[in-house]
Amino acid sequence: MKTEVSLMEILIQLSFSLVGGLLMSRVAKLLNLPAVTAYLVTGLLLGPYCLGALHLTSLGFTSSEAVAHLDIISQVALGFIAFTIGNEFRLEQLKHMGRQAIAVDILQATAALVDAALVALHFINPELISISSAITLGAIAAATAPAATLMVVRQYKADGPLTRLLLLVVAIDDAVGLV
Repeated sequence: MKTEVSLMEILIQLSFSLVGGLLMSRVAKLLNLPAVTAYLVTGLLLGPYCLGALHLTSLGFTSSEAVAHLDIISQVALGFIAFTIGNEFRLEQLKHMGRQAIAVDILQATAALVDAALVALHFINPELISISSAITLGAIAAATAPAATLMVVRQYKADGPLTRLLLLVVAIDDAVGLV
């Protein structure tokens, strides 16, 4: 059953999201938490599984379809985040700290562990998970959260060798995850 969402409802939901994120970021600041935490909590509260489950028109997103109407905004935001991470990626940093970044990525090995566990799970019980799903989930595990990382670095104006290494590792992780 597909529900029609009017433009006015989309704009009101978007307004609630923006104002809610702003207000929650003030609360997060009082609690000495990064603003990105407030945005995640706001999304959870306004999403279809919390306030949206009350089915009150324009108070939160009442369905996944309502959230999907804002997909273009999400895609543009992700594009800006990827552009910003790419802008932080400097060739001279890769030459200077490339070995460290690659070593951190290899030692991190989250993707390899998740991939190995899921592939093993497939061979133990093939009905539970397909091999293609196991490999896909392993690739997803390789990706870090560049938006959250970048927002925290920018919010706290962090700079230094560790921060530059972190941003380099995030860029390499995402490149590997996409490949």
